[in-house]
Amino acid sequence: MRIRPATASDIAAIAEVGAKTWPLTYAFAGTDYIAHGLATWWSPHAIARSLTTTDVLVAETEPSTVIGTGNIDLRGETAIIWKLYVLPPAQGTGAGHALITALTDRAPGRTVQLEYTDGNHRAARFYAAHGFTELRREPSGTPGWPDTVWLTKEQP
Repeated sequence: MRIRPATASDIAAIAEVGAKTWPLTYAFAGTDYIAHGLATWWSPHAIARSLTTTDVLVAETEPSTVIGTGNIDLRGETAIIWKLYVLPPAQGTGAGHALITALTDRAPGRTVQLEYTDGNHRAARFYAAHGFTELRREPSGTPGWPDTVWLTKEQP
């Protein structure tokens, strides 16, 4: 497995990561939540836009099969990781660890923040194991949808 910067040729593979991870990851939040997230953040247009505004990385295996993706926005004073997803069959293989390490390494000496959906216990454990602590919780603006939990970590 290797981590590398994503290119426009990876858009379809990145969209597939979203399509295969979101329904399983957010089953607890409901089908409307999943459909909204996929349409908003995982469309080819949204992914292409993120390639121009954030550092997008992919984890891939041989022969060039994308198994995960993540991105970090370095434009502000605080760096923000907006995505970190690994295909279900590749979870537990170290791909998530490699991605979060590569993303945070892009922000030396800075505060890095990220968010996850309340109820995603696996994400909560993963981020805590990587040194992130809770910063705040934001209630959902849509009735019945879960809150957002923001985490923070100071980079050496």
